Formats: sequence, C-alpha cells, structure tokens
Amino acid sequence: MVHAGTTMQGSRDQASRQAPRVILRKAIDAQFDGTPVLVLELGLGGAKLEHAQRMDVGRRGRLACGDLVATAAVRYSIVLPAERGVVYHTGLAFTGLDPAQTEDLFKLLIDEAQEQVKEWEANQKGDGWRPKHIRRSAVSRRFIALHLTPQGWRQQVTSDPNQPLDGIAVVDDTPRDDLRILCRTYQQGDDATRELMRRMATLAILERLQG
Repeated sequence: MVHAGTTMQGSRDQASRQAPRVILRKAIDAQFDGTPVLVLELGLGGAKLEHAQRMDVGRRGRLACGDLVATAAVRYSIVLPAERGVVYHTGLAFTGLDPAQTEDLFKLLIDEAQEQVKEWEANQKGDGWRPKHIRRSAVSRRFIALHLTPQGWRQQVTSDPNQPLDGIAVVDDTPRDDLRILCRTYQQGDDATRELMRRMATLAILERLQG
C-alpha cells in the first residue's frame, strides 16, 4: 500500500527532475568532489558543469557552489571543442535537497534572475550591461537548439552541438529568416524529412567546427 505522503514526495521528486535549468549569464566557479568546475546551468533538478576531465556516468559526489553544498549524480558527460583543446560538459541530477539546501539554491537562482532583469532593463534603455566577475564557457562556438513543443517552438542557446530529438540544432549566427524557414519546414515535414534535416544540420555544424 502506498501512503499519500509517499505519493506526494514522489511527485515532488519527479517535478524536480523535470524542472528546467537556467542558463547562467555569469557562470559560477564551483567544485564537484574537489574538482574545479564551472557551473553553466542551474535548476531545482540539477546543474550543468564544464571542466577539464571526463566524469563517469553514475558517479555521485558533492557539488559546492557558493553557499550551496549538495549531493548529485552524473547523468551524462560529453567532450566538446574549446577555444584551446577540449572541455567536458557534465549534467548533474541532485539526489535530494533538504530545506536549507533548497533555500541556498533559491538564493543562487534569485541572484541570476536579478542579473537578467538588470540586463533586460539596460537593453530597454539602450545601455550596455555586463554582469560583474563574468565567467563564460570555454567552448569555441555556441549553437541554437530549436525544440518543437505542444505550445510551439522553444529556442535555446547552448554549447552542445548535438541534435535534439524534438527539433533541430544550428550554429548561433544562423540568420533569423533561415531559422523561421527551418522551423516551418521541420513542422510541416514527416519523420523522414525531419531526420534528413537533422543530418544536414549536423554536417553543417561539423564543417564549421573544422573550419
């Protein structure tokens, strides 16, 4: 027999795992089990790290990010071309946050939200805005992942050149008109057309990375 409290806790855990991560305007220097890392994305369910060495999937450790110290498990780790050499991007899933850890996490997310609001307000006024102590990914090129959702298209700037299962990824300097054409063609196409578009986009990305 499953008690109501257990069901509610399971629902909260599931919601945390599915919670989207925020792409940080200013990446955060942190450590994962003593290994220096750069936190690129952060959310209630986990984080995305950048670092010099690959991490094994399933590995568990403690992420120390600002005031937040939490246990997390490695969900994936991929190698990406950097401005010099390569770097690894690793996705973490928090294995359970207590109330104090959740509060520390919220503080980090609120600080990021305030930075984004300041940036938006400055852009509205025509003023330039750069956050303090800025840190950015060392990945040499950025990409745009276009995801087709039931609510329409969702666009995400990412350092991952891999093709999403629910859309298409292109280099970040792709003209907006071309993005609109890609979205329309993808949305109207069948499965074979969509797969062909993803393969062509992959070839285009590889050419740019090798150029």
